[in-house]
Amino acid sequence: MRCSTAQLTRSSNLCTGLSIEVRRLARKIQVTSGCLIFLVLFVSPAILSAQAWLFPPGEGTVAISYQDVYVRNHAFAEGVTLDRGHTLSHVLNADVDYSLTRKLAVRIAMPYVTARYRGPSPHPTVNDDGKYHGTFQDYSFDLRYNLSNGPVVVTPFFNAVIPSHGYEYFAHSAIGKDVHEYHVGTNLGRRMDPILPEAYIQARYSYAFVSRVLGIKPNRSNAEVQIGYFVKPGLSVMGTLQGAYTHGGVDLRLDVPSLGITPEQWRVHDQIARDNILDAGGGLVYGLTPSVEVFASVARSVAGRNTHLHTSVITVGFSRTFGSGLKEKGQSSLAGAPAPRKALVCTCARAK
Repeated sequence: MRCSTAQLTRSSNLCTGLSIEVRRLARKIQVTSGCLIFLVLFVSPAILSAQAWLFPPGEGTVAISYQDVYVRNHAFAEGVTLDRGHTLSHVLNADVDYSLTRKLAVRIAMPYVTARYRGPSPHPTVNDDGKYHGTFQDYSFDLRYNLSNGPVVVTPFFNAVIPSHGYEYFAHSAIGKDVHEYHVGTNLGRRMDPILPEAYIQARYSYAFVSRVLGIKPNRSNAEVQIGYFVKPGLSVMGTLQGAYTHGGVDLRLDVPSLGITPEQWRVHDQIARDNILDAGGGLVYGLTPSVEVFASVARSVAGRNTHLHTSVITVGFSRTFGSGLKEKGQSSLAGAPAPRKALVCTCARAK
């Protein structure tokens, strides 16, 4: 999920009827709140994919990112966490976002993941032999349609996640779950005018229809919230929360034999588990030129059940804006627009 520097447009100006006293108060609140937001961003560590704002027609962006995902603990149904060995994943992701019209945009992404498990409880597959094993993971295709571009931007979307091929999913170090997912949801975005004109908030909710496995269909709700602030032109920081709640699936319980599942279910437990997770993160992006940016973020899991908890998710990368505006003007057609005008590349964990 990605947004870039030409995407957020000024939704409103300071009311011209504000008195001098109110304007002074707003400036004081802006400075104070800006400092608080900055502290929150770097004390809490996942940058999300909400995409309420679209590029102008004919413009888009290409992003390349590297991600380091470290997993130390497993969380079970009772909320108990255990260290059953450590998994380290390295992810290289390519992401293209393009606006077909002023209302319609598409996005395609494909990660390559290599992962290694080291610990006392390997699954009986070659992937957990202590060595790195890598391959392409899942295609992600995102279609967004902007309904409202007023003070509150409303952009519904459809997202399809399709495995690139049949890969091994029964392993601590599996690169993914090897299931099809179809998400339906909406993005919401809002500039924080008039109190914080350099800040914005956006959110995303989706319901995922997930492949049925052994008669179990672990459909899932996904939610993300992002607050961003432009410290100065070309430099923005943000903090995020993103979580998933599985409506179906099986619980993995430590208080009963075999985790409470059958041998057949054990082979596919990652695919059918009732996994719930909440990640928090923060990061920054810096514009090297009007069309080239670099970004970095840190994230970690703060809660979870029936899942692998992310001890750390570190992401770095760069993006380049392209399209008709660049060709005609030598820069993005909204590069000179007042901040805020972008959000960050998605740095939610790509590995399992």
